[in-house]
Amino acid sequence: MDETNERPRRYRWPWFVLAAFLLGVALAILWMIFEIRTVEQERNPNATLPARAAP
Repeated sequence: MDETNERPRRYRWPWFVLAAFLLGVALAILWMIFEIRTVEQERNPNATLPARAAP
């Protein structure tokens, strides 16, 4: 019998896929936070203007 003592191959690509997925989730959460703030400011007439939009 031919017995080899080789270790099973460890793939790196699943880690890159996982990292890309987690980065996408984090960016989507940040984007939604900023969009929610924008919509709340547009709907609230008594809200103060953000500092960057002040004349």
